[in-house]
Amino acid sequence: MKSKTSEQKIVERIAKIRNAARRASKSKRRFADYRYLRSVLRAYEYFSDENLLPRLSEIAPSVLITPVRQGWHPLRIIIEATCIQPDIRMRSRWTRALEFAAASKIDPDELPRFFQANGGIAGTADMASKTRPKRTSPRRLLNRAFILPAQSQGLRQLSEDARQRTPCAIRKWN
Repeated sequence: MKSKTSEQKIVERIAKIRNAARRASKSKRRFADYRYLRSVLRAYEYFSDENLLPRLSEIAPSVLITPVRQGWHPLRIIIEATCIQPDIRMRSRWTRALEFAAASKIDPDELPRFFQANGGIAGTADMASKTRPKRTSPRRLLNRAFILPAQSQGLRQLSEDARQRTPCAIRKWN
C-alpha cells in the first residue's frame, strides 16, 4: 500500500470541507453553517495533528488556487479555500470565532454548544476580539506641548503664558 503525500492529504480533506460548504449553502436550516464550521475545525485539528499546517500555506496558492496573505491563520486559509459565502466580513467573523474555539481547545462536536454559550458566531468572534486582540489600537498623535513633571507650572498656566508671548507660533489648542 502506497503512502499518501502531504499534498494529497490536504487536497482530500479540503475536498471534504468543500462538500460540507456546498451542503450548508443549499440548506434552508438556520444553523446549517455550524456543520460547515465544525468540519473546518475538524480539518484544522487533523492538519495540526499530522503537522501539515506549514505545508497548507505553501500549497494553497498553487494547488488550491486560494489567495494567501502573510500572517493569516491556517483556519482563514481553510475557510478561503472552501467557502462559497461571498461576504468577506462573514468569513472574517467565522475565522475569529474558530480561532477562539481552537485556542479554547473546544472539540468540534462541542462547537455548536460553545457558540450557543457565547452568543452565536458573532458573539464568539466579539469575545475573541476582546480577549485576544490581533493588534492594539494605534497611538494617537497629540499636538499638545508635553511638560515634564519637574516643572512647577501646570499645563494650562504654561499654555496661557505661551499664547500671550507668541500668538502666531502656537497652534490652536482646542
